[in-house]
Amino acid sequence: MKYKYLLLPIAGMFIIAAIFVSCSKQDQTELTGSPPEISQSKADILIENKIRAFKSKLGHLRENPQFKSGETIEVDSAVWYIEAASNQTYGDAGTPFGELVVDSFNIEVAATNGEVQLNDLLTAYDEMISGLSDSYNAIPDESKHLVLNDVSLKSEDEGTATFGITAGFGVEGDDGTSGIFDKSWFYGQTMGDCDFNYWGTDAAEEIEKKIHMRKGVLPPNSYYSDVDSLEVWGDSFYNPNDLIPENNMYDYLMFYNLDNGFWPNVHDCVSVDEMNFYLLGTEDVIYNYMRPEGKVFISVNLWGDMMAGNDTYLMHLGVIQYGVLHLNSEPPSDL
Repeated sequence: MKYKYLLLPIAGMFIIAAIFVSCSKQDQTELTGSPPEISQSKADILIENKIRAFKSKLGHLRENPQFKSGETIEVDSAVWYIEAASNQTYGDAGTPFGELVVDSFNIEVAATNGEVQLNDLLTAYDEMISGLSDSYNAIPDESKHLVLNDVSLKSEDEGTATFGITAGFGVEGDDGTSGIFDKSWFYGQTMGDCDFNYWGTDAAEEIEKKIHMRKGVLPPNSYYSDVDSLEVWGDSFYNPNDLIPENNMYDYLMFYNLDNGFWPNVHDCVSVDEMNFYLLGTEDVIYNYMRPEGKVFISVNLWGDMMAGNDTYLMHLGVIQYGVLHLNSEPPSDL
């Protein structure tokens, strides 16, 4: 899995549950009754025309494989175009999902002096789409769709640019949009609930699912561009509402547990109250602390990990995706 940024621990403002819900809704679209008619903005039309012009060039080269255009494009622009084109063509941001299935792979393209030939970029783009299709078809669930495709430049040396591809596929959830947990879960390691049932999921996975199901409904035929993937650790955000530091399980907005022989109440079974606290806390981190200006929350990949040394750390780690939301003029194509 690749990440674009690493956020170091900082203190944050803790907000009570009612404000959590209120603030998060500022970034969500909640439709009640008959949804209003939504049309593309001028910005949506401009970005779609830009993407379509790029895809038209690729289409011409694909239909005329002997033609060498000689056109070059800067590597950074190539990253943007193939990410935006794949999301505009196949991305489906408007369909709700509970589980996010993430897959990553790399593709390479010849590069000289920070530029790539358009013919070579076509080959890389088609290879990327083939990889996305393989990842999509490997998911056994029937109700699935591409939520986002995040492309980044991993390296450029010796005449080759390596692009990192990280795709998130949404799988339909079945636990509804309720934010209330009524079960305690093992913190991570996909070890199920605290009664040793439901192996294959855990507290981190269940919180992730709730966050996705509570996002609200986006317009149909939506997609993202300019995707950012930001890493977050469980000890990144203190809970200043807890005035005594490191004295209980509510010191951080996300699950964090330090077993150093002194930390009180060390445990790896996350209670019902703690599950609901960390759900709200993680949503607060997502919507109010880490969101880049001008971008919306897309998805989060959350997991519970253990780091052992002189001390043992149990915590939730996550990669949060944000992007610029656009309306498409047509439905997404099938992978």
